[in-house]
Amino acid sequence: MYKQFSLTNSMKKILVTLSMLASIGVFAQQSTIRIAGTRLTYPLFQKWIDEYAKQHPNLHFILNSKQPADSVDVSIVSHRLAATDVKAGKTAIAVCRYIQLPVVNSKRADVAILQEKGFNDATFKQVYFGETSTSSIASDAVFTVYKRKQNACASQSFANHFGSNQKDIKGIGVVGDDKDLLNAVKQDVNGVSYNNLGFIYNLKTRKLIDSIAIVPIDFNENGKIDANERIYGTLDNVLTYAEKTNSPKLLIEEVHVLYNQNNPNKEVANFLKWVLINGQQYNHEYGFINLLTDTKKQSIETIKQRLAERE
Repeated sequence: MYKQFSLTNSMKKILVTLSMLASIGVFAQQSTIRIAGTRLTYPLFQKWIDEYAKQHPNLHFILNSKQPADSVDVSIVSHRLAATDVKAGKTAIAVCRYIQLPVVNSKRADVAILQEKGFNDATFKQVYFGETSTSSIASDAVFTVYKRKQNACASQSFANHFGSNQKDIKGIGVVGDDKDLLNAVKQDVNGVSYNNLGFIYNLKTRKLIDSIAIVPIDFNENGKIDANERIYGTLDNVLTYAEKTNSPKLLIEEVHVLYNQNNPNKEVANFLKWVLINGQQYNHEYGFINLLTDTKKQSIETIKQRLAERE
């Protein structure tokens, strides 16, 4: 007969210690990358994370705005960068671009007229910034402008496009994010605002969402929307036109990421390198456009240089 085997207290302690060491080893191998910033980019960043994680299962990501600023590895900034935005020791690169368009409530009485005439530069400044102008929009047209109450990248980018700052936008401040701006317009027949393609269009059907109408941009400033300016039927029509023409009239802005170039976690730079080389194929799916060729090349070279410095 076999003798019953009994663990001594010493042996039990050894096994517990070995188990703890094994667990620590697993966690030590799992690196974490914390990302926060412009929330309108989160759907695309989540897609990038999901695809990258398939190849790097031991890498853990946290994509959340509610993180201490000093704990974030990658900060997303979606407005024109000033010199003061890039602090000492930080590296900034562009990873994609996005577009904003003027939107109104689809039930407003003059929506057909607006879509025939569109907005030119003078109209934008009249409607959103309260400037006196000779725009093609009737002087008695009523617009209730909705803007972000807090400082926000998209609002800052919108204002910068017209040589202004976010504080110069006239209107009612909305608490929340860009989706809340859309909801405000949906609930006010005279509402007008601005928003990005990923929220204006349904990403699955590629059609406009309910209760929202786009005011076309009068690209050639002739007071009417010509046939070749009617580009808003689907999300993909807008994306194609934007990348084909790179029209300066379109409200296009780069999405930047800032990260600590001395970060001991090399996986941060590796992830961003993958985003630039392999992740761009997902931009259109989420309503973003690709970088200009020279900008993409510069971003990749910057990342490669930072990685080489770590060798």
